[in-house]
Amino acid sequence: MTSDDHFTPGHEPGRGYHDIGGLDYGSVDPRVTDARPWEKLSIVVGNALGMNGAKVIRTDETRRTREELGEQLYNELGYFERGIESMRRLLVEKGVVTDAEIETRMAAIAQNMARIGR
Repeated sequence: MTSDDHFTPGHEPGRGYHDIGGLDYGSVDPRVTDARPWEKLSIVVGNALGMNGAKVIRTDETRRTREELGEQLYNELGYFERGIESMRRLLVEKGVVTDAEIETRMAAIAQNMARIGR
């Protein structure tokens, strides 16, 4: 299976597009790779917001929002990106932040990164 292939089991009755358990999805690369800094940070932020931290989000809520991404977006995003998008949606849903606040902050970060040459 290539990275361009998207397996969508959601066409099977009773199975969502995200549910690949027990299906032949190809081989798994057993090599361990180092997580990139932003991937590690996404886990730290999730833990800080979760039940061992501020208790703002719960595991079942993040599962729900991942499953609500829709088939196309779910398949376009990687594992850590899905987690970040899930957290973003929950924080907006709960009124912790707004989409506009996130966009403003992201623009400021992009400007700063451009300024320092990253």
